[in-house]
Amino acid sequence: MRNKLWVLIAILFSFLAMTGCGNSERVHKSWIVPPEGPRYEDSDILNNLKSRLSANPDLKDLAVNIDVRNGEVSINGLADNQTQIDQISMQTWLVDGVQKVDNQIHLKR
Repeated sequence: MRNKLWVLIAILFSFLAMTGCGNSERVHKSWIVPPEGPRYEDSDILNNLKSRLSANPDLKDLAVNIDVRNGEVSINGLADNQTQIDQISMQTWLVDGVQKVDNQIHLKR
């Protein structure tokens, strides 16, 4: 009788181990796709970037063309010096929602 009890207990534990104790929905947290962060509209990114550039006294008078698509910003135009080019790039990266920056600003000749 004792052997039958141990066999029954072993079968029960085996069954519970195979079925996961009914918690089949539990998965390791590394397998779960994290929720997406806030979504930003391209128009909001563009307006925020224009505001940043116009608020900077060294950059407000530069004629630059800005295009935003899916958070990717392309900037074209001319600058007086390398510091302005660097500032434009930095100000662009500081805008929420920017995913990529293609800075095509060149020095005036």
